[in-house]
Amino acid sequence: MSYQVIFTQGTAVVTVPAGEKIAVQAFSPASVFQEVGFPNFPDSQDLLTVVENTTYVSGAFTNATIVTIQAGASGAYYSVGVAPDISNNGNWQPQGAPANIADGGSMVATAANVLTGIITATPTASRDIQLPTGANLDLATEWAIGDSFDFSVITLAAFALTLTVNTNVTIVGSAATAATAGASARFRCRKTDADTFVVYRIGG
Repeated sequence: MSYQVIFTQGTAVVTVPAGEKIAVQAFSPASVFQEVGFPNFPDSQDLLTVVENTTYVSGAFTNATIVTIQAGASGAYYSVGVAPDISNNGNWQPQGAPANIADGGSMVATAANVLTGIITATPTASRDIQLPTGANLDLATEWAIGDSFDFSVITLAAFALTLTVNTNVTIVGSAATAATAGASARFRCRKTDADTFVVYRIGG
């Protein structure tokens, strides 16, 4: 997926829209500042965090906010969105906590669930899990046409989990795991147009 690169010792000034977050990834220390202002005083900067060998994801900003990133010796990467993610810059791939979807007759995966890279569930019968809409996926982070990411679906009980389509999201290949506890299916989600994605079965 799309993310921006800050080169060695570089600086980026980023406007984060209201309701969105910023993700910053760096090897060597990179400082992340939020611009703040007070009546009758010049604007100043508040240090949010120093990122080193990890990925920082801010909370959602209530109002549009200017964030300044000062990269260190290794540069830095950043992405903005409702659920921003920097999938793999060629050096390492961060993995957050998997998304566990509660069992039920109507199971839904949000864009944030899918972007964790791993979806699990413990179904009590064969279940469908509906994918997010193309618009919600596009809003979740910065995407260019042709960007993609991979994710897995794992059933933790002896029942199949089957992905189902949503508006502007289609599936190519088998959408179901095997009906065996611990069975998994691997998928690749690719942006093909604005608010439009194709999910391909690639393994499992």
